[in-house]
Amino acid sequence: MSELKELSWDVQETVQPLPFEALERRGIRRRRRRHALTGLGVVAAVTLAVLAAVLPLGNVTGTEKTAGTPASIPVDQAAEKLIHNKKSGASGIAFATPTRWAAGWLLPQPGYTWNYAAVLSRDGVRTTAPVRKNQYVVLRAGDEALALSMPTSTKGTDPTWAQSVMVRLTDQGRIEKKLRWAPPTSEFDDGEVLLAYGTLRALNLETGVLREVKIPGVDNAYEPFRDNTGRWWMVGAKNSGVGNIYWTDDRGKTWDHSIIGAGRTGGQLAVSPDGKTLVVIPGMKPRAPGKPGAPGDLLPLRLSTDGGRQWTTVAGRNAPYLSSPVAFGNGTGLALYQGKKRELLRPGAGAPYTPPPDLGQLSAVGDFVYGMQYNGNQTITSTDHGKTWKYFEPR
Repeated sequence: MSELKELSWDVQETVQPLPFEALERRGIRRRRRRHALTGLGVVAAVTLAVLAAVLPLGNVTGTEKTAGTPASIPVDQAAEKLIHNKKSGASGIAFATPTRWAAGWLLPQPGYTWNYAAVLSRDGVRTTAPVRKNQYVVLRAGDEALALSMPTSTKGTDPTWAQSVMVRLTDQGRIEKKLRWAPPTSEFDDGEVLLAYGTLRALNLETGVLREVKIPGVDNAYEPFRDNTGRWWMVGAKNSGVGNIYWTDDRGKTWDHSIIGAGRTGGQLAVSPDGKTLVVIPGMKPRAPGKPGAPGDLLPLRLSTDGGRQWTTVAGRNAPYLSSPVAFGNGTGLALYQGKKRELLRPGAGAPYTPPPDLGQLSAVGDFVYGMQYNGNQTITSTDHGKTWKYFEPR
């Protein structure tokens, strides 16, 4: 199981890189979560009682009724077997609303290989994505959570495109499409979703076309997020490491940017649904060519409540233990500090909380906050901006 967990964190590192030194002294490797990964839209708040009634799901056999239609969803027995195997491990989760989510699972195979599957749940209706050799990425698109088995590269000649698949669970039922390659572009359509794992890509939900999006001056892109105005935000960086906040209001025709932290590499960004509250953690200072900054570098936690025009430094914590910024529409946010004293920092909101001891990262959908355990398969959720937490296992 230790090998499985190690790979689980490796998978998540590929999806969203984070300095893992913060948790090496705990004998684990944790994944960085921001959301989940990528997303758009406003989320209505729900009570913990409703969440508890909807989220815990047991084993499923036979067929399941789809949302909004009397048809049935066939159950993929191979996927169910993988997901419920005692040796399986959760590789990530993404919420679209508090009752709509997708979670990836992996299972070790002989010869140091792995099989992957995913679970999708929509307001209590559940389905699975088929078993694949390529890892599943789960992400948010508006009020929908998706599961993608990704190709191993953006090249159209990559043979793994043939096995790549997108699975959705909509109000019309389960939708499965092969992912299709298209040449790189500098612009994208209004209905497409951006995702970034170093390379920025645009996904067309209707056709399954996945293509690279090129931005002048940007070699690596992370954390794309669309606010309610239609603006797309992201962190962009050159290979030299310098990171900036980028945004576009015209689907990539033009981009504006501002510096996250002068002389710092990369960085982490969170944006509230209305685009007004921004929480930023600049990256570490480089010590020498090709070498990252060492632990002990003081990272500033910065807050803006006017869309990034003015900034306030609200706290400073040692790198690389500060991570996972979250931004709310009321001008406040969260960030997780996992140093000697664990803290759930609350920029703009007051004194820190003490986070759950096994909370390894944070993501948010509106006011709903969540994160995976760093030493287990459960998801930890909060509906009161991190004051109280609840656990469930997303199988």
